[in-house]
Amino acid sequence: MITHWWLNEMPPIPGVLRAVFYAGLLVICLVDRPSPLATAQVVGTTQPAFYTPVGVLRLLGVKQVSPGLLTLVTRLTVVVWVAAAAGLLQPATGALTFLGFAFLHAVNAGALGANHSTHSALYALLCMSFSVSYDFSLDGLLAQHTAWPLLVPENSVLTSGFAPALLLVCLAYTMFAGGVAKVRYGWSGWRDGTALRFYLEQSAPVARWPWLSRLMLDSPVLCRLAAWGTLVIELGAVVAVFSSEARMPLILSWVCLHIGILCMMMPAYWVQMWCYLLLLDWPWLTSLVTGEEPARPVFPDGGAGAVVLTAVGCLVVAALVYVLLFESEQWPFTSVPMYSNGTRGADRIVLPRRSELHARALRAARGRHRAWQRAWVDQEYMEDIWVRPADDGAEPQRLFHLMHERGAVPPARWSQYAKVVRETAVQDIVAKPADRPEHTEEQEYPAARFLREVVPLVRNALPGWEQYRALELICRTECGGVVIARAELADRTVGEPVR
Repeated sequence: MITHWWLNEMPPIPGVLRAVFYAGLLVICLVDRPSPLATAQVVGTTQPAFYTPVGVLRLLGVKQVSPGLLTLVTRLTVVVWVAAAAGLLQPATGALTFLGFAFLHAVNAGALGANHSTHSALYALLCMSFSVSYDFSLDGLLAQHTAWPLLVPENSVLTSGFAPALLLVCLAYTMFAGGVAKVRYGWSGWRDGTALRFYLEQSAPVARWPWLSRLMLDSPVLCRLAAWGTLVIELGAVVAVFSSEARMPLILSWVCLHIGILCMMMPAYWVQMWCYLLLLDWPWLTSLVTGEEPARPVFPDGGAGAVVLTAVGCLVVAALVYVLLFESEQWPFTSVPMYSNGTRGADRIVLPRRSELHARALRAARGRHRAWQRAWVDQEYMEDIWVRPADDGAEPQRLFHLMHERGAVPPARWSQYAKVVRETAVQDIVAKPADRPEHTEEQEYPAARFLREVVPLVRNALPGWEQYRALELICRTECGGVVIARAELADRTVGEPVR
């Protein structure tokens, strides 16, 4: 029964849909930013101190990839992508497209912080590696008129509905995990709509439809209804896996949610919405136009190929369940925690006591992210690098903001910057005695070593850096900021390597 579901629950992907999907996704990924196809540019503007290679790359011994190699991989990926769209050498070109995109996606992830906008493309390209359609393809055309060899037979299990079924599971999971994260990390704020209102306030300056943003911000009732609607849509997404009748309305609701985000907030989920094309019941939609009863082939449950595909599908499901339960953010998976904090306002963030820092850091280091809040917008920060002026009477300033004000290029995108600073703070406090989180000159801890790497970056990039005395990594607490690390700006010459 399980095998039958994987092979026959969804209609196979026809050749025209394959070509349209691949071509459209390629165009979106070439235009959209930050796309894996722009990895060379993204990584090239990220300083090594702020680049964090994903676990898979670390296991392979890859710490940094040169922009030249990334450009080459990007061009080769685009070539096989076009071939896959044309249906040439299936399924090899589909698999190569996925592998090239996956490599770029993995490298890109080390420079983006928390970003799941292109995970759906990664999942879709993986699923398309298990799909073959010889209609409307160069393979079919060449085989019909020449002795062109087909890499898999025309009745292969890869012509079944396995690919869209696997993608349905992945995309429904993505929506569902987003809802679970909101309940897990910010239930109270999302329940009454104040968390959504906070994120809308932070996004108001970049809202694509300012009038709609103002309308929502002026009405707590609308914010509460929209927050509840978001939770219902996301938590109800899992129903799409089990109910073919509810699937189309649910997918439409996902699109509506993405459009709402597009109009009022910064994220633009064009990629995710495009991937929903593969989930639509095209035979049924076509029958509405033609009036003919949709015909679906039924693939047998037996055979080694069917068993292998069933095993692949079940392994993916098991991996997604694990990721959701253990809040994992290990590439290529995500538990979709973005914008999930229940923050009611920047002045209403509950700060930890100084005495709690060590215990919280220990839990956060073990993957319990609720213990140490992650910042999805700037106002949610719990730790940051501050620049201490040489003039004792002047106020210290946050480094990222200061560099922007002075026209300097920051060392990384803000989301990556915030992620690295948070991880460094957690590692530093875990390494210190429980009752002494403050900076000490007696021993160099992780945050102090990190700031020593940041010093030459600041001196090389920040105009007028001589006006400042030191960098300090500060953790916010209810009794004020705790300086957990400090590095003098004038303690070595510009460009001197860190030892």
